[in-house]
Order: sequence, then structure tokens, then C-alpha cells
Amino acid sequence: MRLYSNSYSKIFRFILTLIPCRNDADEVMQETSLVLWRKFGEYQADGSFTRWACGIARIEVLRLMERKKRFAAFFDEQLLTQIASTHARYDELLEIRRDFLGQCKRQLPEKDLYLLQLIYESEHGAKTAASIMDQPLSTIYRHLDRIRTALFRCIERKMNAEDA
Repeated sequence: MRLYSNSYSKIFRFILTLIPCRNDADEVMQETSLVLWRKFGEYQADGSFTRWACGIARIEVLRLMERKKRFAAFFDEQLLTQIASTHARYDELLEIRRDFLGQCKRQLPEKDLYLLQLIYESEHGAKTAASIMDQPLSTIYRHLDRIRTALFRCIERKMNAEDA
């Protein structure tokens, strides 16, 4: 159940990339959820649940397209397969970047981590962070910019090293 709830929004966004109508996307998500429940025993725990679930969602989209011929003007099966493949590659790349972000954050000084936690994890804005840290707001913004730049460069280095 946790796998499903953690992946729900990703699966639904995937469906929305394939279906132009929100009501139809909701219908496909419901059907996909039922199939996932019935076929959960077939899921291999060493693989990506989201990728497996999106594969099932793609099949459910095709079923909807067969039932509702109005989709013929928008998509054919080959195009749908291309979109699904592109989405899977993008999702995989995003997951790699997320992992690298976690690694890069662990390399930051404690003060930088504290600022990031204040702003992004405890829902305080930059003004509140400036007040808590007793620094001018402009200093907080410059500090955040330096942190973001450092994280971006760290992620890019790791991506380039993985490609090499």
C-alpha cells in the first residue's frame, strides 16, 4: 500500500501525459488502481514500482482508447509507446538527479543545511529565516543562491562522471 501511495501522483501525471481529458484520466487511474491491486503478486520487489505501475497504466490507456474512438484523432499506439518511453527515461533521469541531490546535500556545511531546512522543510520563508539567523534578507538570498549553485554544480559533476 505504501508503494502505491508513494507513486500515486507520478502514475497519475504519467496518465495525464497520455490522455487530454482529466475525467478520462481519472477513469484510467481508477482502472489502473484496480489492476495494480489484483496483480500486485506479479510485481518484482527489486524493480521500480512506479515504472511497473506506469506500464499497467499505459495498457489501461490503450483500453480506454479502444472503447472511446474519439482518441483516434489524437494518438495511435506507436505514438503512445513513444510518449511512455520518453516519460520513463525522464523519470529515471529525475530519480538519478534526486539521488545525487541527496548526496550533494550531505556534503554541505551544517550552516547551509540549516538554512535549507529552515526554508524548504519547515515551511519558513526567507524573511523568517533572516530573522531567525539574525541576518539581512539580502544576505539570505545571496547565501541561498550560492548553495543552489553549489548543489547544481555537484549534481552536474556526478552526472558527467556517471556518463564517463
